[in-house]
Amino acid sequence: MVIYKYELAITDYQEIPMKYHYAPLAVGEQNGKLMMWVEQSGLEFEDGSQMLRVRIIGTGNPYHERDQWMHHVGTVIMSYGAVWHVFAG
Repeated sequence: MVIYKYELAITDYQEIPMKYHYAPLAVGEQNGKLMMWVEQSGLEFEDGSQMLRVRIIGTGNPYHERDQWMHHVGTVIMSYGAVWHVFAG
């Protein structure tokens, strides 16, 4: 098992390619950037890769029912005051 760090874009939806089986662990701010830490098992996906889908929602912003299947990874209060709720699946 290895833990990798990924910088997240501040956007509603993004996908990160994952070659190995994964589990999102945490989110936080590092050097003014929104980051996600993901544990990867080293067991490759049979088809080569999968996409880790990430949804970022600001406090007070609506989100759609289609996003309810996603797992809440964490909430980050950025040093500049924005609050981001990060979901992944």
